[in-house]
Amino acid sequence: MSAPTRPAYTPAQIAKYFDRLKLPEEQRNYDVTGLNPERALAYLQRLQRHHLAEIPFENLSLHYSPHRQICIHPEELFRKIIGDDNGRGGYCMENTGLFAVLLHSLGFDCYSAGARVFNDGRLSGWSHMIIIVKLGGQKYHVDVGFGANGPIVPMPLDRSGTTQSHISPAAVRLQWRNIPQNTDPDQRLWVYEHRIDENADFETKYCFTELEFLPGDYWVMNLSTSTSPTTFFTQMVFMEKKLLDDHGEIIGNIILGKDVKWRIHGGKEREVAFESEDDRVKAIEEHFGIKLSVVEQESILGLVSQIK
Repeated sequence: MSAPTRPAYTPAQIAKYFDRLKLPEEQRNYDVTGLNPERALAYLQRLQRHHLAEIPFENLSLHYSPHRQICIHPEELFRKIIGDDNGRGGYCMENTGLFAVLLHSLGFDCYSAGARVFNDGRLSGWSHMIIIVKLGGQKYHVDVGFGANGPIVPMPLDRSGTTQSHISPAAVRLQWRNIPQNTDPDQRLWVYEHRIDENADFETKYCFTELEFLPGDYWVMNLSTSTSPTTFFTQMVFMEKKLLDDHGEIIGNIILGKDVKWRIHGGKEREVAFESEDDRVKAIEEHFGIKLSVVEQESILGLVSQIK
């Protein structure tokens, strides 16, 4: 039996993707197979940084749409996030799924895997997507779909648990260990942890496996994440993207929910509360460049996520 054809984007689609990322022409490389591991890693880091700054982590389709459905087919992801020219992003299986196809199209040796998210004192079932990229015999953990505390650089799967910088003064690390819910003490997973500064404890954000997940796995995960009334995504509107300085380095983020706030190097620089849905709709357009239609705006009426 022949292997299924793996999705890939055409050179024209990749060029439009690069336009969306605001990647300068002189920094564009359409084929990384000839790069040494160090240059490939630097390019991967640049792509990840631009992705986090230009494509928002958001769940608007679950609140501001008449259908409230998420499609994770690669061509639909491209249409929604890259092709429609309306500033849209998505949640993990959208943003990271899109990025995974880009990386494969550029020649990176990569695949995606599933993660369990830690929330309210417990780990979820498989509900998050990450990418594993192999460079020169070393595997790296890559993620562009977790939000404010998600990774901002490729992280090597290194069992020493080395601490890496995040948006200063925060830090992150990967731990190769058992998780409390396992009944088998010999089980091991990669545990992604974040701390807000050097005086704080590391907190578990999610854990993931190196097992490659298939499209059918994500179909099940996406169905649950986008429809369950108990998930974070169906209960509230959320948007986030990273902010870059003049040198292209990540220095903070902008976060939107029932208000909009700007955080720079861990400190809140500004916050604006919303008194109505109109306020939030205007902020979505002003700060994220997404203009919602009348039908989309009215679709949130009556939902628990509506600002009343």
